[in-house]
Amino acid sequence: MNKKRVVFDVGILSQAITGDGSGIFYTALNLFEQFIKNENIDVVLYSSQGHVCSIQKYLQKLFDKKFECLGVDKLEDLLFELKLKRRNYKAKHQHIRHLFFDIYAIFVKIARQLRDLLHPLSTPVIDGDIYFSTNYAIPSHLQIQKKYIFLHDTIPLILPEYFSTKIKTWFDDIKESIDENTYCFTNSEATKKDFLKYWSDILTEEKIVVSPLAAADTFHPITDRKKIDKARKLYRIPEGKKYVFSLCTLEPRKNLIRTVKTFIEFIKKNNIDDLVFVLGGGHWKAFIDKLNQEIKDLGNWQDKIIQAGYVADEDLATLYSGAEWFVYTSQYEGFGLPPLEAMKCGTAVITSNNSSLPEVVGDAAQTITFDDDEAHIKAYEKYYFDENYKNEMAQKGIERSKQFSWKKTANIILNEILK
Repeated sequence: MNKKRVVFDVGILSQAITGDGSGIFYTALNLFEQFIKNENIDVVLYSSQGHVCSIQKYLQKLFDKKFECLGVDKLEDLLFELKLKRRNYKAKHQHIRHLFFDIYAIFVKIARQLRDLLHPLSTPVIDGDIYFSTNYAIPSHLQIQKKYIFLHDTIPLILPEYFSTKIKTWFDDIKESIDENTYCFTNSEATKKDFLKYWSDILTEEKIVVSPLAAADTFHPITDRKKIDKARKLYRIPEGKKYVFSLCTLEPRKNLIRTVKTFIEFIKKNNIDDLVFVLGGGHWKAFIDKLNQEIKDLGNWQDKIIQAGYVADEDLATLYSGAEWFVYTSQYEGFGLPPLEAMKCGTAVITSNNSSLPEVVGDAAQTITFDDDEAHIKAYEKYYFDENYKNEMAQKGIERSKQFSWKKTANIILNEILK
């Protein structure tokens, strides 16, 4: 059997270089790792976002393997490298930094205009049997017949108020790139159902295959007390206090203001002084000010909320494992990896009963209505006052998490695209 050439759009993997890793980034990286292990395909790198050479260097170093890449645009790679230098530039004086940014912006504009003027008809040559994208619209100049795209969620359609015009345009571009030769994967039955509802004009049941995501092998119960204590100290968790953990991008959809306020109501109601709430994750700039104000308004209770900020990958399993329980009552999710990661680490979970989340946790977590304050308080009380129940749910979570693996996810996709 001749190997199939799979052109893999690795554009999202540039987040590894910029340090902005998202859930979609980890999905793409784990699928890429599984793809390159398959003996029936040759994976070829392409980036619809440019700077494919920079990504190629990162992947070759990470996997100690050489990869062919297509559609090389040396200008875009140069601009990407300059962008990184600009981003990392540490100037003492604000006016110097602003001047640097202005010069960079002018250079980018002139360089792209010159490129387009000199090569107005130039397009990358894309040669392969199958095209696979995990995040971006499929380029219109592709000559490949079999095209696949992974659709993560319909959140920009369901909750458009949370998204900028740029995000909405990116989503519209994806829709416009789907033609009769394009097939799709989704990460949950809920997401598939939503796409069939919102994009019924271009998608049918037969054109979407569900391929659930997974938690990485690095997630497992950590019992080493020294390791947990070290992580606690690193993320400023008060000594002698137990903690509840939440990990997500700090944005409106994640329901954090309600989560925090109901936690304070819970400890007030029950006169609890041995417990704090740890918020981990990056944030939306527009939302963090509002969250900070809400925490400030808690007055003397604000020291019960610990903002840990970005949590390094190597510390995640430790923070999950050391927590009393994990909270993730999001308004809507396409899949919801953090609850699965927490379960794999043996941590009891409280999550929402909407969208895909019940598919992820099954009966191995407390599921509640995301906007029900009393339900939050009761869920907290259930775990705090019933140690046996909390331990039982933690064990059920470990068993539940065994149903998911990246190998299984990739096999569903590869079996489909190779048939």
